[in-house]
Amino acid sequence: MASPKTAEASRKNGSSPKAADYPKNYVKSQEHLLSASTRNPEPTMMPPPVAGLAGALGDRHVICFIGLPARGKQFMAERLCRYLKFFHGAQCEIFDLAKPEYGSDVELGDALSAYLEEEDATATTQLIRSMEGIDDDSLDRLKKNVDSGKIAILDTSDGFSTLSRAWSGATKDSRYAMQKHLASMRVRVKLLFIEVIVSDKGVVRKFLTQRLAVGPDGERLGPQQLAGRLRATDRALNEYGRSFVTIQDDGSEDELSYVKLIDYGDKVVTNRIRGFLLMQIVKYLSHVHPKPRTVYLSRHGQSLYNACQKIGGNPGLTDAGERYAKWLGEFVPGEVWTRKDGKGSDARPHSAAPTDDDADEADGPPPDTCARPLFGRLFPCVDPSTGESSLRPIVPARLWTSTLKRTIDTARHIPHPVLELRQGGVWHQMSPRVYRNLDEIFAGDCEGMTYKEIEETFNEESLLRKRDKLGYRYPRGESYLDLIARLDPLMHELESYTEPLLVVSHQATLRILYSYLVGIPRADAPKIEIPLHNVIKITWDGWRNFEQVRIPYDDGKVPDLQKDGQKDV
Repeated sequence: MASPKTAEASRKNGSSPKAADYPKNYVKSQEHLLSASTRNPEPTMMPPPVAGLAGALGDRHVICFIGLPARGKQFMAERLCRYLKFFHGAQCEIFDLAKPEYGSDVELGDALSAYLEEEDATATTQLIRSMEGIDDDSLDRLKKNVDSGKIAILDTSDGFSTLSRAWSGATKDSRYAMQKHLASMRVRVKLLFIEVIVSDKGVVRKFLTQRLAVGPDGERLGPQQLAGRLRATDRALNEYGRSFVTIQDDGSEDELSYVKLIDYGDKVVTNRIRGFLLMQIVKYLSHVHPKPRTVYLSRHGQSLYNACQKIGGNPGLTDAGERYAKWLGEFVPGEVWTRKDGKGSDARPHSAAPTDDDADEADGPPPDTCARPLFGRLFPCVDPSTGESSLRPIVPARLWTSTLKRTIDTARHIPHPVLELRQGGVWHQMSPRVYRNLDEIFAGDCEGMTYKEIEETFNEESLLRKRDKLGYRYPRGESYLDLIARLDPLMHELESYTEPLLVVSHQATLRILYSYLVGIPRADAPKIEIPLHNVIKITWDGWRNFEQVRIPYDDGKVPDLQKDGQKDV
C-alpha cells in the first residue's frame, strides 16, 4: 500500500499515482475483463461487485469497547476483528490503549489519524482519479473511499491503568472528547461504543479465576496465592466501578451511536445504529459469548464421484463411504454427546451413586425401560479409542448437514434419542438441521467433470483458477468468496451455541469454517486440507485458548482414499 508521503509527492509533481502502483481490490481472475479487447474495445473500468470484497462499504469506523474489567471485552474485540476481516474483507486493526507505543492520548490519537486518514490505495479510486484528472483529495467521494473502509477497534488489555485516559470512553467527558477529536479529521469517521455489562457475578468470578490462576512465569498458583490475587482484584474492581460512568439513558448521550450488550446478548440495547456494517456488528456481537464449546467437522464419506475423481454433483456413497457413516454413528455418542471430565473419562460411572448435582438426573426408571430418558440419563456408547461399550450420561448436542445426499447419508446412522429436559420440554438429540448454505461450492459448467477434463475443455478457466483460487468463479458457478458470503449468517448461529456441534459437509465449505474458527486468513483457506474419513475436533475455553485434534477412520480397505479429485476444489 502506498504511504501518504508517496501520494503527497505524486501530487506535488503534478501527476496522480498510477493505478499499477496500488493493490487490486478485485479478484485477480477478473483482471483481464477490465482490459480492451477486439470484442470489447471500451470495457468497464470498474470491477464487478463481489460480496466477499464489500469491506466496510467505504466508511471509516472507530469502535470502542467499554465497561468494567473482567467482562471479556478484549476477547469480544478480537472475535469481532476476525469476523470483519474474514467475512467482510474489511481493513480492521485493534488499538490496545495499554501498549507502550500508545502510552499517551496524543500518541494514540496520532496513530488513529495516520491509520484512518491514509489515502485510499484501492484500484477503483485510482481509476476514478485517472479518468477525471483528479490529483488531490478535493472530492468528498474520494475522501469517503468508495471501495474499502477502515475499522479501528479501541480496547485495553489493562483497564485499571488506562481508566483515566481520554480514549478509554469510561466517562461522559472522555466520550465527548473522542467525538470531538474524530470530527476534526479530514475524513468522516463513525464512532460506535459497545458497552459490555455482565450481571452474573459467577461468570465474572470464573473468568478472573481462569486468568489469575497462572503466574507471570506461566506457573500454576496454589489456592492461597490465587485467593490473595482474587481479593486484590476485587478491591481494584470496586475502585474502578466508582469512576466508570455507564452510557446514560437520560437523554444526555442520545447523540451517540452505542450498543449495550447485557449478559452476552440476553438483552441488547441499541441507539442510533444506522448502516449495514453497524447492523452486522450488532447482530454478530449479540451471539458471541464466553462459554466453552466444541465443534466437530467432518466431510461426507467417500462418494461415487470421489471414487472416479469427479467434482460436484449429488452422488451417493460408496461401500467405503457407508462404512465411514456406520463408524460415525458409533463414534458420535461416545465422543460428541456424552459427558466427560477433563481427563476424558466419564464424569460419573454408571455404577456409581449419584452426587447432589446429579440427583435430578438420576430419577426415573432405568434407560432400557424409559422411552424418553431424562436429561443426563445413561446411554450405551462405544469408546472411540478402545472400542469398548459402556453406559455414559448424555448431554444435548447438535448436528448440521448440507442438503446433498452424500452428507445426509453419512449422518443417517447417528442415533437421535429424545431427552426430557430438567426445566421442562424435550430435546431431540442431534436432530439434523439441513442447510443449503453448507452445500459444496457449485462448479457450474464444470459439475461432474474431473480436473483433467476441465483442463482439456476449459483450459483458460483452469489457468485463471490456479492464479486466483479464492476469487475465481466457475463458469455459471461459485467462487470461494461467494461461499464466504453464504456462510456468514451461519456463523452468527454457530457463535450462539453452547452445545457440542457436528457439521457434516464438504471440503470447500469446511475449509472456510475451519479457517475462521482457528484464525487462518481467508486468503489461505482454499489451501487447507480436509481429508476424507477424518473428524476434526475444535475446542476452545470460551475466551482465547483453542485446541484441535484430527481423529481418522481408516479400515485399510481403500489405499487411495484421499486421491478423490477434490484437492483443487
